[in-house]
Amino acid sequence: MYSAPKRLLSVDDDASSAELVVRVAERCGFEAFATSDSRGVINLVRALKPEVIAVDINMPNIDAAGLFVLLAQDSYAGKIIIVSGEDESVLRKMQAKAVEHGLRVPEIQQKPLDFARLRKILMQPNDVGAAA
Repeated sequence: MYSAPKRLLSVDDDASSAELVVRVAERCGFEAFATSDSRGVINLVRALKPEVIAVDINMPNIDAAGLFVLLAQDSYAGKIIIVSGEDESVLRKMQAKAVEHGLRVPEIQQKPLDFARLRKILMQPNDVGAAA
């Protein structure tokens, strides 16, 4: 029985950082996509229906906080991984903000990426880590 691969969307204004996440996700069996243009993210989410979105915090046009509002309004039910070079306390605050909007953000990851940890996060079943 064939099952379609899970999808991941990596959103980062640094295209090379977005592509790194994509490469790790592809090695984990995901069909993965990257965008460095935060303005079109909500349309990509609607079109691709990714099970996981990896999001940088600081982006031009719309930052992660603004994106979380849009995702909540769209009732996005997948997992979100916050990926940023910011201090862990900043990532935790952003995680809490997303959870306040009813989003699932079981993981945060500081840059530079820990590839082994990212692989472990991506390989978790959907129900693991559902509560932040």
